[in-house]
Amino acid sequence: MSKVPDVQLPTIVEHCEILASARVTTLTPVIGAGVHSQRVDRSHPVRGETVRGHLRFWWRTVSQPGPLEQWIDKLREEEARKRSLSNLPSMEELDPTERLRIREAWIWGSTSRAGLVVVRVQNKEWKNCNVRHKKLKDVVQGLASIMDVQGNQSGSLSIAYAAFPLQEQNSDPPGAVSEVGMGSFLVTIVWNSWARELIKSVEGARFQVEQEIREALWRWIHFGGLGMRWRRGFGALTSDDVPGRLDDFREHIRSHPSACLPCVRAVLVQSPNQRPRRNMARSTVWDAWEDCLQTLRQYRQPRQPKNGPTRSFTKTPWPEASVIRAIHRGRGNPKNGALRFPRAVLGLPVIFQFKGESTPNAELRPDKSANPLLGRLPSPFILRPVRIGDAVYPMCVWLESPLPSHQEHGFVRMSLKVGSMAPITVPATAALSAMEDRFKALEGGEVRFEKTGDALEDFLRHLRKQGFEVLYRSDAT
Repeated sequence: MSKVPDVQLPTIVEHCEILASARVTTLTPVIGAGVHSQRVDRSHPVRGETVRGHLRFWWRTVSQPGPLEQWIDKLREEEARKRSLSNLPSMEELDPTERLRIREAWIWGSTSRAGLVVVRVQNKEWKNCNVRHKKLKDVVQGLASIMDVQGNQSGSLSIAYAAFPLQEQNSDPPGAVSEVGMGSFLVTIVWNSWARELIKSVEGARFQVEQEIREALWRWIHFGGLGMRWRRGFGALTSDDVPGRLDDFREHIRSHPSACLPCVRAVLVQSPNQRPRRNMARSTVWDAWEDCLQTLRQYRQPRQPKNGPTRSFTKTPWPEASVIRAIHRGRGNPKNGALRFPRAVLGLPVIFQFKGESTPNAELRPDKSANPLLGRLPSPFILRPVRIGDAVYPMCVWLESPLPSHQEHGFVRMSLKVGSMAPITVPATAALSAMEDRFKALEGGEVRFEKTGDALEDFLRHLRKQGFEVLYRSDAT
């Protein structure tokens, strides 16, 4: 075997220019966030790829056409000449969605090229805990323990409402765990070395990229989260390096309107004097999180305990359960007018469980016949605690996302699977029979629950009734 030559390689020093950085701390437990579902990566609990994905998502809510597109046009023209391509449309000639996609690929990278920026994550302190138990109250107590919440919190129905995926199931494979973690990490966004000089060739392009990425970082920390179920408050974040004071909180989001989707339509926080247990602005993170989820649970499951020694509840006023029972009894598809699933607009899929009766469980999800990749529609509402100044508030963000191309009547066609029966096609009108003025609902009014034609609009009225005040609405002038 020949000897490996002893060659002294030159040292390459790369001075990366920092675009933005922040030390981020978790407010609530992060579920998983690694490469395996509900498992924490011991060596890298928070990965750079994960953070970059979240930043890309929130960047879409602030990105606008501007000088960056002029720079992209120059590079696309150069590529077209090298490939002998002709009739390449300019950015202005493309539709808004395609322009957004191209801008995103140039900034964040794609399968064919590196992006203008690189996201780096350095993990600091981190603690993990397995909270998977047979009883949901033990899951909730495990969450309280890792948050260092004193006392017995196992009776929190609102936290349990959001934590049900962490409960042990009979169908679990051997060794199934639900790991949550809390701690802090440093996020650093730097210019890619190849882009440092190129981005300067068009005046204003560099400034546009910097502003949009810093705003995406701000929105991710204050509106988003990490890991599974972040739209229900898990993995909520805060950072002293990216503060959110009450006075500039409104201005911060109002100064970055978005003409593209997804779009932040409104931000609401619960008024301190409307919170029955704490008549003050300052509260614990657990209390604020509980208040967020209680609002959603009361709306989606407005049942009340019956009087008596047994722990039974009144019948749900929503129509979905009765519709599924009728389908099971009739063993077939009823008339379209009898299909009513108003809560579908609050997120899909929806699992319906029937305990103590012969009706099998059912699942309502988007119809895949038009788009095989369409498996779910996320909730339009993000409910999480947020730190504003020195106080923690319950917050709701109304985030409007684009619907698939085969949408009907403002929503999507759905598929209902009841037990072992063949799937039933459910029209969009079964979920959204009449789209109403959702911005007017932010002013308040009577909550109609199952009688509404638009549950999204009705839930906004419910938020106002529960004491949530509007910090921002995108239609305001």
